[in-house]
Amino acid sequence: MRGNFVRLQALEEEDYKLFSQWVCPSKVSALARGRQDFATEDEIRKDIVNGSTRYATVVTHDGKKIGFVSWETLKYEGSYMLGGVIGDPELWDMGYGAEASLLLMDYLFHFKNAHKIQFINGLHNMRSVRFLIKNKVTIEGILRDHFFLDGEYHDAVISSILRDEYYGYSEPEDMIPKSEKQKIREELYEYLQGYWKEECFPKLLKQGEKIGR
Repeated sequence: MRGNFVRLQALEEEDYKLFSQWVCPSKVSALARGRQDFATEDEIRKDIVNGSTRYATVVTHDGKKIGFVSWETLKYEGSYMLGGVIGDPELWDMGYGAEASLLLMDYLFHFKNAHKIQFINGLHNMRSVRFLIKNKVTIEGILRDHFFLDGEYHDAVISSILRDEYYGYSEPEDMIPKSEKQKIREELYEYLQGYWKEECFPKLLKQGEKIGR
């Protein structure tokens, strides 16, 4: 998955070390996870390998790994919870995180047949809440005292977007162009029509004649 600023790629061995750095107690972890935890590289690897959450690394077009996005299947296949983080605060507000999230949404709706994508964002996270508002997701409710940070509890907003809503807002890029798909359909239908007239129908007539005798 490739956008104007970043692309998404599968995890590599070196990414576990980056993850442990990005989620250590810091402003990055506070905004991305709503909590402050210490986690070793081995613990991160074990959680990712054994857990139900899938991850992709966010990479700039010059090859720099700057963060990750995640998705987890909820109650039924086709319903997902999204998350993610850009690990370097100096890269915030440059569109990288927003584009990475949109690329992941394109992937889930357009290639994984998702029906619903859901978000849980702390109300202490200004950037993520503004992203939700800007992209016209439906606010489903408030989770009271959902996160504990800086010595106090914080509410979270739970929101979602459905498949038909998403396609009403945007048109994801096809992996195979529509014109190419249409062309091969037309060629196949043309072949089948000729095949029916020249081979199938004459054979059926001959079989009918034999039965009639």
